[in-house]
Amino acid sequence: MGKRKGRLHLAVSVQGAGYHSGSWRHPEAETEKLHDPAYFYKLAQTAEHAKLDLLFLDHAFVGDRLRSTGSEPGLLLEPFTLLGALASVTERIGLGAAVSTSVIEPFAVARQLAALDHLSGGRTAWLASETDILEPRRRLGGPPELSREERLERKREFVEVAARLWDSWEEGAVIADREQGRYIDSGKVHVIQHAGNHFRVRGPLSIPRPPQGHPVRIGRSSILENTFPDPADIVFSSRPSLGEAADFYAKLKKRSDANHTKVLTTVTPILGATEAEARRKAAELRELADPQEGLAFLSDLFHTDLTGYSESGPLPAIPGLREAVKAAGLEGLSLRELGRRALEVKGNRVFIGTPEQLADWMEAWYDAYGSDGFHLELPVLPGGLDEFVGQVVPALQSKGLFRTEYSGSTLREHLELPLPVNVRISKEGY
Repeated sequence: MGKRKGRLHLAVSVQGAGYHSGSWRHPEAETEKLHDPAYFYKLAQTAEHAKLDLLFLDHAFVGDRLRSTGSEPGLLLEPFTLLGALASVTERIGLGAAVSTSVIEPFAVARQLAALDHLSGGRTAWLASETDILEPRRRLGGPPELSREERLERKREFVEVAARLWDSWEEGAVIADREQGRYIDSGKVHVIQHAGNHFRVRGPLSIPRPPQGHPVRIGRSSILENTFPDPADIVFSSRPSLGEAADFYAKLKKRSDANHTKVLTTVTPILGATEAEARRKAAELRELADPQEGLAFLSDLFHTDLTGYSESGPLPAIPGLREAVKAAGLEGLSLRELGRRALEVKGNRVFIGTPEQLADWMEAWYDAYGSDGFHLELPVLPGGLDEFVGQVVPALQSKGLFRTEYSGSTLREHLELPLPVNVRISKEGY
């Protein structure tokens, strides 16, 4: 197979002080600034200076048991509010965040995302997530807790409703005709009457169609799920080997609704000037992890309190635990060791080596069609991002694998994604 044409894509996620467990305890972490907007401004501007495609605010679900350990709580600021602030201090980089479809209504989210897309000039992305299952417990009223199937069904309907609301305005609906006294061409703004299992929504949306048509949608796919995501523009994929990544890539691309989908492999790079230095840094990070935090993380993940089991004995017969361990290639570990490794990798690929080796590894995965690019979950921030953009990005650019300048202004242009077709709705809105 010859060298693959084109250039790869890069996205970076931001969650607190970094993605390695205990990163907030690292001496280089700016832990006291995790609620300071200037901390996020610097990260976004650093990523934009390097011409990355996307910065994603990861408001990840933190379970009750893990939170009770006193661990650093991830993203402290409300992500949509922060996205608006970041749009004002950047010009080109895409900006994204997750939406919990289990507890929020689609009209409000569709309006927020449309507004952010207008404010940013077409740079907004979103991940529809059904995973925040504890949120109803923290609210008075609101939707009840749903089963997994109900949450997935609600998410699918949520995404459908949001798309219909964005499509309720045609291109050119705003005419601002001073002479005729008509600001809007009412023939290009359409009613919708959605009545589904989870939502009853009447349109049109109260803001014109977003610059991107629809904000870019992100999906996730884990090897532990062994499923294909519903249609999305970007998929953050976690696959432990190139063979499995290429197999997933090929199967996904065969789907008629995934022709333009970009697959970005999630990787946590731990880098050093030499392999020995990188291994030393990985060992130092590992020592910052609290073993009890690992057990709490596994307990939340498998919905079972594991703290009463032997940490050094065989793994308990918890539904899904042994299957997940086998799929991740972590067989033979004690419960204590497994908890520490789970915190370290969280299902993602951890790369330990030099910047040049990481650039070579990315090139190999890209050329073998294991990925269209990479989703970075850096171990410690902001230093991990500074290191990546200062050393790995130039190495990729020298290989001709990554842009040196943005060629467009919207996120869809960065990702070479087509504008979604504006689907016409019947006169009655159904």
